[in-house]
Amino acid sequence: MINMEGEARRESKKLLLMGSSAFKHKDLPVEVKKRIEKAIEHGMTIIVGEAPGANRLYQDYLKAKDYRDVVVGHAVRLRYNAGNWKDVKYGRDLKERERKMIEDCDSAVVIWMNNSGVIANNLEILKRLGKPTFLYECSSETEKIRAGELDPNRIYNPFYYIKEHYRKQKQNHRGH
Repeated sequence: MINMEGEARRESKKLLLMGSSAFKHKDLPVEVKKRIEKAIEHGMTIIVGEAPGANRLYQDYLKAKDYRDVVVGHAVRLRYNAGNWKDVKYGRDLKERERKMIEDCDSAVVIWMNNSGVIANNLEILKRLGKPTFLYECSSETEKIRAGELDPNRIYNPFYYIKEHYRKQKQNHRGH
């Protein structure tokens, strides 16, 4: 796990780097870099996506650090792999890929831009599974930034539990 001070704990083996495609900054935030550095120091496997935005910045940063213990998660096809790392097809579509990457990690660092619905849903899954998560939340409209540990009492996606209910119902009907 990577706590708020950026200290990696030994029990954590896989760190998931996840973020909004709307994150168009030229560089990763310092708070995020600190957590990645700690993960590298502790030899953690880093799982990262390949979509534009935050994921590409994560990949470019890891490549610049010449870090090799990286897995690039994708669904339909691999769109970006800056370091020619191992890639894993985590699912057939975006939702399945996101969920399986979350299930595969021990902890996460997430960049959430403009209250993205996909990331909001992922935050609910991370929270529900009790995965230690550092959240860097920002808005291009208000330019406000909030960074810290995932709040177990906060509702990131008010529709998550309704969607989950219907997803499980759909799965149950397929199984019969």
